[in-house]
This record gives sequence, C-alpha cells and structure tokens, in this order.
Amino acid sequence: MKLQKEKEQPEIPTASMADIAFLLIVFFMLTTVISATKGIEHILPQQDKSDTTQVEKEESIYIKINADGTYSVDQKEPRSIRDMMFLKDYVYQKVSRNYKKPIIIHVNPEANYESMIAVLDTLKQVEEQVAKEGRLPADKGLTISIPTSAELEAWGY
Repeated sequence: MKLQKEKEQPEIPTASMADIAFLLIVFFMLTTVISATKGIEHILPQQDKSDTTQVEKEESIYIKINADGTYSVDQKEPRSIRDMMFLKDYVYQKVSRNYKKPIIIHVNPEANYESMIAVLDTLKQVEEQVAKEGRLPADKGLTISIPTSAELEAWGY
C-alpha cells in the first residue's frame, strides 16, 4: 500500500501585508504635506491692544506694489519695479532723519513675488546703509509693516 502525499496549495504570504500598507500610507501622507506651496511666511508679533498708536499719513512711508509690475511711493507716480534707485534714495532720505518712521507696504494680491522681494531687498539695503552710518541702533531695524485689507481700509488707503 502506497500512501499519497497531499499536494500543497500555493499561498501568498500575507503576514506582512498590513505593515507594508501602513508604511505606504505614512509615506504618501508625508510627501503630500511637504509638497504644499506655502509662499513667503512672515513671523508677526502678537497684537498688543495697549501698544496701538495712530500714525498720520505724513509720518509714514507708503509703498504700493501694483499688479502690473510697478510701484508707487507715498502716492506719487508709478515707477517700474526695475527702477529701485528712486525707492532706495527716497526711503534713505526719510529714514536717515528718523529711523522709527514706519514703512507700510501694500501689495496687490495679483502682484508677483518678484516685485515684493525686490522692494524688501531694497529696504534691507537701506537699513544696512543707515546702520553703517550709525543712525540706526544695532538692536533695531526699520519698522516695516504689511497690513491686512481691513487695516488699509481703516487708514484710508
């Protein structure tokens, strides 16, 4: 009498399938969060109600960046974003007399980042120039503000 061996049925090992699925889920969750475009982040200080001061239009430097690649300073005629010497000279004149003079930057939502970065770079150059001349304390910087639309309406811009 001959005993027959039972044939083994082919199987796919599924013991580690849950681990692999979990790792794939984690991988895709992390990569989708990383790829999100966030734009330029600004760290803004907490709003202190007691520290609110009213600023007259004459006391501030108002820079408006338009959607068409131009900017205007204190509501003067628009200039090309490529012409930063006017902005540099104008802001330097005002800030060298009073470094506490606030600079308000109003950016049109449809303006490109290049325009905003060009203005911020120019303001940084002015800040460095005024600091080299000793007119700006070492622990201070220029007072640059990018207001919300509600603040702009309240100021009348």
